[in-house]
Amino acid sequence: MVRVRTEISRHERQEQILAEMRTGATVRISDLAARFGTSTETIRRDLDLLSQKGLINRTYGGGTSPLSLEPGMGERHRLLADERRRIAVAAAETIGTGDVVMIDAGSSTLHLANVLAGLNRRIVAVTNGLPVADALGKGSQIRVVVCPGELNAAQGATVGPETLKFLSRLNADRAYFGASGLTADGPTEAESSMAWVKRAMIERAGESILLADHSKFDVRMMEVVCPLSDLAAVVTDQPPPDPLAEALRRAGARLQLA
Repeated sequence: MVRVRTEISRHERQEQILAEMRTGATVRISDLAARFGTSTETIRRDLDLLSQKGLINRTYGGGTSPLSLEPGMGERHRLLADERRRIAVAAAETIGTGDVVMIDAGSSTLHLANVLAGLNRRIVAVTNGLPVADALGKGSQIRVVVCPGELNAAQGATVGPETLKFLSRLNADRAYFGASGLTADGPTEAESSMAWVKRAMIERAGESILLADHSKFDVRMMEVVCPLSDLAAVVTDQPPPDPLAEALRRAGARLQLA
């Protein structure tokens, strides 16, 4: 980021922060402090004030646009690839021969699908993710069941009433899903159609396991997918902030660090 060298007012600084969020959706306190040549505490106060006005959502270490949508599937798969692969490897350890699992569409779950294909255990995997299904299909012993429905091309997913109806007829040992964010209220999701599929999988599975890297901590998107108490475990790459970790502990959700 280019450092701003001229002195500007608090109002001008906040306007520039909002302008940046309209193009990038997410900002970090440390980046903004470097850009404006000010302290992190000053930026923190700016973000707190913008949050109080309802103009942004405050997150751990920064802020997000309140109605921001996630980047496309290909772009998200490349973000934090090493961290998400570690998460995927840890999650795959909980899947044994003969298991029936549901895996939703997403970047973290695509990493899981690639790991499972490499392990090639004899399992049944139900998914609404087309890239996920393609990756799983490379495992010769994996039976892949693809949900019908309406195509959400940006997410590489099937969604809608037919997807939900199909899932309602199935049972699974565990559901593995990602989310746009993770807060003390529960996993959050930017798109309603994606949130409903996650809920359907959670309802039909014996256990539900969330795959969430550290960038998702305290990110609030439009919909809460489920309460934390619906989660058996959260697999992540870093310890969450203390308040979120305490909320997970109180809810009985196991925290697994990859």
